[in-house]
Amino acid sequence: MKQYLIRIMALVIILFVSLLKITVNAEDLHVDPFLKEDFAKNPSVTMVSMSGKQSDWKGLTSYRSVSISGDDTQADAMARAVRKDGVKAEFKETTFKDGRLYFGFYGLGGEGRHRRYLFFLDMRLKGKSKTTLINIEADLTPEQVKQMIKK
Repeated sequence: MKQYLIRIMALVIILFVSLLKITVNAEDLHVDPFLKEDFAKNPSVTMVSMSGKQSDWKGLTSYRSVSISGDDTQADAMARAVRKDGVKAEFKETTFKDGRLYFGFYGLGGEGRHRRYLFFLDMRLKGKSKTTLINIEADLTPEQVKQMIKK
């Protein structure tokens, strides 16, 4: 009877830890509002989105790119959201110019086809009027994602 109770308790603990991990990975990000279709209704926003069979190449589960041109308020809000999410990143590569985020590449965790990556580039710091955020879910390593974005 004692062994039976120990096995039940072990199973409950394993189940609890598994559910906790799923909950943490499913956590909403600060950048999520910028990745929704409604945000693309803004005339200063361009969005490219692929998921399902469209994105089923090179290990991608989903791809969403959002570019803001000529709307500094929205671009600044997006940069703040990226920085907040970057704090929770498992790894990151960043470049700052004049104290502002210019480039960011973040690995946000997940497993298999649900590894999530963010790529951010603020060209306004180079005198252009464009800020871009790319969200990728894929069964790819960070190095593979970088190679894909460079193309």
